[in-house]
Amino acid sequence: MRLQHVCLSQPLPFNFRSHISIWHPGYIRGEDTMFSLPCLDEVGPEDVADDEVVDGNRKVGLAQAGYGVHFGTMLLACQVITGNSFDTAYLSYDRKGNNKVRMNARGILTHDHYFLHVPQSKRNFVSSLIPVPSASGSFICLPSSRAGDRDTTPYAVTPNFENWRFPEALPSSWHSIAITPRDSKPSCIISGRMATEKAHVIPQSQDKWYTNNAMSDYSQGAESVHNSVDNMIRLRADPSRILHDCAFALVPKSDTNGRERIVVHFFSTTNGAGDAAFWHHNQKVHNLASVAPQFLFARFALTVFARIKDLILRGECRQIAVVLGGIDSSGSPAWVTREVEMDRAQRLSRYGPLTSHKRARPQCCESQQDDDQKSPEGVRMFGYGLGEPEDYTSRTRAWLGADETRSISEFSSDGSLDLRYC
Repeated sequence: MRLQHVCLSQPLPFNFRSHISIWHPGYIRGEDTMFSLPCLDEVGPEDVADDEVVDGNRKVGLAQAGYGVHFGTMLLACQVITGNSFDTAYLSYDRKGNNKVRMNARGILTHDHYFLHVPQSKRNFVSSLIPVPSASGSFICLPSSRAGDRDTTPYAVTPNFENWRFPEALPSSWHSIAITPRDSKPSCIISGRMATEKAHVIPQSQDKWYTNNAMSDYSQGAESVHNSVDNMIRLRADPSRILHDCAFALVPKSDTNGRERIVVHFFSTTNGAGDAAFWHHNQKVHNLASVAPQFLFARFALTVFARIKDLILRGECRQIAVVLGGIDSSGSPAWVTREVEMDRAQRLSRYGPLTSHKRARPQCCESQQDDDQKSPEGVRMFGYGLGEPEDYTSRTRAWLGADETRSISEFSSDGSLDLRYC
């Protein structure tokens, strides 16, 4: 009788230990890392990589490893956390943004870090902030005298998925996705195995976000995340658990013929996700015809936000974009985004504590925070459009600045704000 070999754990490839980081140009080194992704995308013979770009006199690419991160996926992740800045945000090799990354979205990033820039309009421009100790011993943020580099301004970052507004339209890379193959049997959309369970694309814990962002518009009228058939996929138990841990998302990438296919992209190789990433990173999926692409994009955003909690909680001062209930100029209720200057204590109170790297549950799986019940002091007001009433409920980025600083007294007891007084 021929027996099967003993199955032992296999060491992961060397590139699984390499990451590419995104840095914020407006914060000092040590506090500027926004998030990082593992280098899992192989640079093939027909792929374009940026390994020939030189940083000063030193080549910093990881070309010798032959792996990097898909440029389109990385850039889109950056744009999501900065208020859906699909038309403005860009990556560069230097802090001032003079040496931009100029590459097709299908290219592969191979440097160990990049700077994310979100150009601020002249009206919205605020010079870089510096932490200054107050009389009480805490730190407050004051403008620095350096106001010449617009692209090094400490722009605001959306702190979590709950404060993220779904965009009016999907990014261009999501417009022409090829139809996924159909399996006549209820198999796992990734592995094709039959022992499956149903998984929610947008988790059930995000039902409040689902309602606040009118996601029923994309779900045949299903008012709840629980009963939306467009929000269900089939996975084996292990991929389902890893999806629950926000270790991967389903994103579009171009095949060799230039067609956009939905594939698995891993954002983490820790906590048991490494083996799955080894077998299934860039794996094409099937049986997604009934799943709304808007839900897949929301899941992508949810996975991205699970990676930025350390950015939100570390550092003395941060520019944070939060969503509050407000009233527009016509007297109608509306969700509005405000850019807030928060010190460390305020951020820890709202979004803390820092996650443990041992076996912490990711932010995307935590119970939703009731953010609109808390409003920190020292709020500089930003809102959705100061023009037409419909601008107040726009899903796109429109954080328009005011010249004055608002106080806590301008908020009502439930944390909402009357826009008629802005």
